[in-house]
Amino acid sequence: MLQKAKITIENKTSKPANSMEELLKYSSFSLPKPFLPGQTVEGIVVLMGGKEVMVDVGAKSEGVISDSELEDEFGTSKTLKVGDKVLATVVKTEDKRGYLVLSLKRAAKEQRWRTLFDNFTNKTPIEVKVIEYNKGGILVDVTGLRGFVPISHLSKAHFMQFNKASADGGLTDINKKLPQILSEMLKVRIIEIERSQNRIVLSEKILESAKLEKAVKEKLAKLKVEDILVCNIIAVLPFGLLADCGGVDGLIHISEISWEKITNIDSDFKVGDSVKVKIISIDEKEGKLGLSIKRLKDNPWGSTSKKYVVGTLIKGKVSKIMPFGAFVEIEPGIEGLIHVSETVGPLNVGEDVKAMIVSFDPQNQKLALSIRKIEEAKIYK
Repeated sequence: MLQKAKITIENKTSKPANSMEELLKYSSFSLPKPFLPGQTVEGIVVLMGGKEVMVDVGAKSEGVISDSELEDEFGTSKTLKVGDKVLATVVKTEDKRGYLVLSLKRAAKEQRWRTLFDNFTNKTPIEVKVIEYNKGGILVDVTGLRGFVPISHLSKAHFMQFNKASADGGLTDINKKLPQILSEMLKVRIIEIERSQNRIVLSEKILESAKLEKAVKEKLAKLKVEDILVCNIIAVLPFGLLADCGGVDGLIHISEISWEKITNIDSDFKVGDSVKVKIISIDEKEGKLGLSIKRLKDNPWGSTSKKYVVGTLIKGKVSKIMPFGAFVEIEPGIEGLIHVSETVGPLNVGEDVKAMIVSFDPQNQKLALSIRKIEEAKIYK
């Protein structure tokens, strides 16, 4: 004879339960969870059979995983044992025997995301496979999902290879120029993850930086401003050159490359070139150097105080046309400006001109010129 389930009700007010809702609230048991096909559930292995596994997922009956649904890409079934937690997908709410039908194989994608979130939270390094390069960095295979490593987060060696390949002919055929890195395995760490956008951003540099940080600090401690070094260019950027100085990064800003105007930095410098530089600043916090090429040469403005006097005439060549006027090169490293109000007609790049010095400030490297004043002097002479 079946016995009714004994229900224990905790009732501090000694009032009887008046509804099913209250009865369930205070009952020592609850209704089984409802499940739907396609839903991902977590359960505990309670029985291992020959060709199937029984899992307790909190349903009215156990879930069963048959042999065809046991094999996932992680090889989970090979190490599975009673008591293990597993992630499975509901295939069917009930089979002929009344069991919930589950699949390990179909829950693989969910398992991948959960594992990646754990790696992100715990800052655990992972290995990924390089698929291809694009304009901003490299695409990688992250256990079947697609991830991205930005150029700025590549290791120093890969960063240099990427920049050299792109400088040699642009990004159009960069994948053909870097076959040795394609399909390579990289050790990285997840720095951003957003499942709703299928976004996984990784960094190779962050792992390398952790190893190099101590070495960089030791090298910086041995350097001082005014030291002269020979460094290798690892990137040619619109605003200057990034160089490797024996394991310490340094920036040569475009204004520190030459006393003369730099018109095309890409044609003058290439990744891999060696350059002689002077240290002009040391950033111990960032572990970087400020470098200069031009300060190894004499400043042409330093000897101009007696050469250029206000009111005298000089000859030069137009080097650049701007909306506000024209720059004229007087000698290498020395340029003067003819303001648009001080011209008497259009000027062209490369044109030889004669102009009058109207103001001169060698300390701030400024030289103002005028053609108009020469023409006015001829009229009123």
